Formats: sequence, structure tokens, C-alpha cells
Amino acid sequence: MGSKGGDVLSHHIAAHTLEFVEAAKALGAWVDYGKLQIQQKPTPLPPRAALEVLEFESLIVAVAAGNIAKGIKLSAADQARVMTCAGRIGRLAEAYQ
Repeated sequence: MGSKGGDVLSHHIAAHTLEFVEAAKALGAWVDYGKLQIQQKPTPLPPRAALEVLEFESLIVAVAAGNIAKGIKLSAADQARVMTCAGRIGRLAEAYQ
């Protein structure tokens, strides 16, 4: 086919009579740094299920906060659980922004 270089891109250019950038884009080998590309992540849960998770996790955080306010020291396991709650709440907040 008269392609030069012997690589896939050269072959694709020759086979489809494309310019370099067009061929690179067609093969998924072109990154356009001039444009910000925002990828949308699918939401991890349907909105109703997300609200149920938020309700449960925020209840655990509220109970822990109440215990701390009363001077009750949280165990290491309780502290870890509160951090897990905070992480889940944060991930859901990011997913639905």
C-alpha cells in the first residue's frame, strides 16, 4: 500500500487516505491537550438508594458526635467506622455534583 514507517498509524493513513491527526484520532492515539475533556462517571447508585445510604451513614456520624459531645471517647473501631461513613458520604456527594 505504499505506507512508510511500517507501523499501524502509517498503514492506517495509507489505507484510508487520511492526514496524520485524523488517522491518530481514528485509532484512539491522539490526545488533544488544548481542550479540557471532562469524563462523566456513572453514578454509583440510583438517587433513592443514595439517599438511603446517606441517611444511614449520617445517623452513625450523628450518634458518634453525640457521644463525643457527652465526653465518651470513641473506640478505634468506632473511629474507623466514622471515617468510613465520611468517605461514603463524600463519594456520594462527588458523584451527584
